[in-house]
Amino acid sequence: MADNWGLCKRCQWWQIEPSANIEDATMGLCIDENLQPYRLLVSGNSGCNRFMKGTPAKAEGSSSSPPTAEPTR
Repeated sequence: MADNWGLCKRCQWWQIEPSANIEDATMGLCIDENLQPYRLLVSGNSGCNRFMKGTPAKAEGSSSSPPTAEPTR
């Protein structure tokens, strides 16, 4: 399981605001297909075992509480 674990700020399933910087404290929406129903708002310093290395997606409303953005991938 440790091989699949990673930080949100390095994951393609993390979606942030278009103008946001990729940092530990940046908040964004987890858009992993299996987790989308939960509308998880997570920081760049969060992490999990559904990690997929890549560049975070961007969409307006990704950091709202609750998130209002639709997944872009």
